[in-house]
Amino acid sequence: MRAALVVAVAAVAVGGCGAGEGDGEPGAPAVQVVRVSVAGGLVPSVATGVAVGGDRVLTVAHVLQAGRTPAVLGRRAAVLRLDRRADLALLRVPGLRAPRLHLRLGDGSGTVAIRVVRDGRARTLAATVRRRVTARVRDAPGDAPQVRPGLELAAAVAPGDSGAPVLDAEGRLVGIVFARTSDRPDTAWAVDAGAARALLAQPSAIAAASSSMPSPIRRSSNVA
Repeated sequence: MRAALVVAVAAVAVGGCGAGEGDGEPGAPAVQVVRVSVAGGLVPSVATGVAVGGDRVLTVAHVLQAGRTPAVLGRRAAVLRLDRRADLALLRVPGLRAPRLHLRLGDGSGTVAIRVVRDGRARTLAATVRRRVTARVRDAPGDAPQVRPGLELAAAVAPGDSGAPVLDAEGRLVGIVFARTSDRPDTAWAVDAGAARALLAQPSAIAAASSSMPSPIRRSSNVA
């Protein structure tokens, strides 16, 4: 087992969330990605979200701050489900009508694409799944680890890319980006699509694992 310091790639950015974020390049997977903005302090924290069908958007839990309402496409979004262990959250965005996003489970190897938002428009990053991992993530030294199925990616993600979908060539969800390695800019981490499926299948409004909000800044992770 080796230890790696990874930094969650939610960002603090000037301005609100972007618009027109479903637009993309020719040949890119037809998946809608959006900015998720959470007001607090002088500027909002932002991450990426992916539309999973109807008015639902999947994003990372660590960008959500207790007592603050997220916004997507300029609209107040409701938090339907939250899983701190997997670092995933499901939002409801009024007025959004998105096609269903299909998941690819089990085989997460090979070449993939990461859909991100740059300057208010969707863009695609080329990436490769290096290996499947079991990530043990700590919000702070001494905290109990949160164990989640993950993917180590060869990808250069940037602040604000947490929540970005990792997709196969058919546009199926392979994972959700949650962090990058602080001393290796070409390495990113994603939670496996199986964790997303488990969250989407939960009948409760808020997952039982979400008793407290995770830190949006820095985390220590052991991967095996």
